[in-house]
Amino acid sequence: MDQVVVWLLLLLVLLVLVVGLAFFVLYRFDRRRVRRQNRQLDPLVPLTTARRRPVPFPMPPRWLAVRSTNTALVREVFSVANQPVFPWSDALAHCRSRNLFVSPPVDGWTLVIGANVPDPAQDVDAAYRFLTRASTALGELHFYSADRVLNFHTWARLDDGRVTRAYGWAGETLWNEGRMTLEEKLLGLRCRAYAEEPEPMRYGDIPPELHNTERVILLARRWSIDPVVASEILLQQETVESGEDEDRDE
Repeated sequence: MDQVVVWLLLLLVLLVLVVGLAFFVLYRFDRRRVRRQNRQLDPLVPLTTARRRPVPFPMPPRWLAVRSTNTALVREVFSVANQPVFPWSDALAHCRSRNLFVSPPVDGWTLVIGANVPDPAQDVDAAYRFLTRASTALGELHFYSADRVLNFHTWARLDDGRVTRAYGWAGETLWNEGRMTLEEKLLGLRCRAYAEEPEPMRYGDIPPELHNTERVILLARRWSIDPVVASEILLQQETVESGEDEDRDE
């Protein structure tokens, strides 16, 4: 009789283990199915999971993307119409020390970089006035800022001088205007309310500020144009034009 009880208990334990294993396998299978569905539904998933590749040139800490191919107008609005037209390679090399550089258009967008692009972390009101004035003259304009040392970051969308969406962080929320967009939500960006205190961090957690800073460029890719891709196109064009000039000289 005792042996029967023992065997029944062993069978019961084995049954529990089998059922538990079955539930675990089903759970893992369901998680994979959900991830596959998300990859089909969410166009940002390949961007957030893709391996990084090194950028072969210095990236500006702040930049503007203007939906315009009218380079002369953009240069006039930013008061550089009378300045020489610098190669984009020079613009990238001196984007932290010289005034403003305006790129040739790429896919309907014009980039503006340089030390005179305002830093909201220094003066958010000055940045607001700068952007609204430029947008009033140019229409749709986007601003991006990412300090990868301090994890300060800002992004803003304006249309005809009106801010449709903006968020800025520099140790505290500097700017939070407009409704959060779908792209921000899909990227998992964390936008704190004014005066909202950061929650305590647990060991191993990634600070939301680091998460946001690393994804500014991904947001730019969805809202407007990827500055890395655009810069690569512009540098390739310069190389081709330089080669053509050399051929003509020969």
